[in-house]
Amino acid sequence: MDAKCRRITNRCSGVAAVASFVAQPIPAADELIVVPVHYWLVVRMARTRGVKVRALPWGAIKKIIWYGAAARLVVNFSLGLVPVVGAFSNSITAIALTEYLARWLDSYIDDPASAPPDVSFDSLKALFTDAIKKKQSDGAGAEAT
Repeated sequence: MDAKCRRITNRCSGVAAVASFVAQPIPAADELIVVPVHYWLVVRMARTRGVKVRALPWGAIKKIIWYGAAARLVVNFSLGLVPVVGAFSNSITAIALTEYLARWLDSYIDDPASAPPDVSFDSLKALFTDAIKKKQSDGAGAEAT
């Protein structure tokens, strides 16, 4: 990923994380902010890389964004009942989805002929579960020292 796209991704990840953290007490409220941020990310990355927005594979992009929103909702409802953990898991899943979307799109733009595989609800759910487990294990390792 080039430097401009990395900055765009980092900015979108930050906005998504903060919005998710702040909106955590209200179920699904963060998606009202995160979903438009993801669409903005796609358009900005395409324009930065010189790709016409209409030429993008919107079917696959919509699957990532909307299946990702649904997978985040499932994960956040399961962990959202724990006050502090819910807010952090909400932020982590927002960052994970934003990074996944940006890397997928970057890979597609690099070589449209060999596009990354299409996503499914289960693959995104596994992505979030792995991200939360990694964050929890990193936190447990920090507490042990």
